[in-house]
Amino acid sequence: MEDKEIYLCSLVEKDHFFYRVRRDIVRSWLQKIFPQKNSTPLVVEAGSGTGIMIEELGEDYEAFGSDLFFDPGISLPVNRFIRADVCRMPFAENMADAALALDLIEHLPDDLAGLQEIARITKPGGYVFINVPALPLLWSDWDQAVGHQRRYKKQEMQKLVKDAGLETILLHYANSLPFFPILIYRWFRSTFGVGKKQRLEDRVPPQLINRILYWAFFQEGTKKWVSLPFGGSLFAVLRKKSGNN
Repeated sequence: MEDKEIYLCSLVEKDHFFYRVRRDIVRSWLQKIFPQKNSTPLVVEAGSGTGIMIEELGEDYEAFGSDLFFDPGISLPVNRFIRADVCRMPFAENMADAALALDLIEHLPDDLAGLQEIARITKPGGYVFINVPALPLLWSDWDQAVGHQRRYKKQEMQKLVKDAGLETILLHYANSLPFFPILIYRWFRSTFGVGKKQRLEDRVPPQLINRILYWAFFQEGTKKWVSLPFGGSLFAVLRKKSGNN
């Protein structure tokens, strides 16, 4: 992703439902998986961007981030941040209790290599959390601007997860409520140029809409029984098999 897009993201990621809900979903799952109060799980985020996730996790977890991007003006947890390519992270094998890749692997020319590297640093029996953009039908100039290589169908993600040697705990389409409005908006933008001067993706929605979209996405990411056949994202909770080294 170009630095310009990370700067734009930094302006809205604290409050925008899309960025905030991903962080809260991961935190919800971590609280379920690691309820013990006498231990501090090690969490590593690949593709940390500004590091806001690592900063928020830092109070309850030993959290570290890795990204090629770094700017001391907006990169938050300076002492817990390593500049590195996701396919060659300088972390030890079987190190992390949990690893995160939130809207990262769609940027990689070799997404399998990236996911395998994330699995490598995760302990056997440890967890991997992934969010990716879903469905090629939603492909737009915004995907191109932020450096996406692809959008995923559920079956494609299932195969990728299997090839990386991970098992699926949850794999749901998410961000489903605004799916059709997004589809229509992006069609108008590509066909008639509507909204190209200031993209909706770069603005926080009105407060009520922001809350509703947050709530719907959160249910899809945390409740196994909430599963629709479409969405703007795919969210996955994965586990590294205990036999993997």
